[in-house]
Amino acid sequence: SAGTDSSSFLAEERLNIYFITGYVFDLNPNLKFKPAGLVKAVKGAPLQIDVSANFLINDKFSAGAAYRWDAAVSLLAGFQISEQLMLGLAYDKETTDLGATRFNDGSFEVFLRYEFLTRYKKVITPRFF
Repeated sequence: SAGTDSSSFLAEERLNIYFITGYVFDLNPNLKFKPAGLVKAVKGAPLQIDVSANFLINDKFSAGAAYRWDAAVSLLAGFQISEQLMLGLAYDKETTDLGATRFNDGSFEVFLRYEFLTRYKKVITPRFF
């Protein structure tokens, strides 16, 4: 009968550990190379390892690729519209059995990034170096 079915849910806090690294190499005055890595460990879940390689051309155009170990590959491109605004496009494709199905041809993502504090000294962070 309606209203008699009940479900129980249990939310459990799990320890998350992230290790993020990266560096910007100035290859020449107009070209920068930005390799990065991420290791994510969550109790009860498989270890996740990401590596990426991005190039920044004339401080305006960015292009790169990323690989998530045993999970996915990604390509991305971006354009720095202004000092504060960046627009980009990314494509992500599963490398697992899920990615081999005819219903999963990958996904496209459009991203827009706005930086609020560009007037001030730029803060270097592990995620947006």
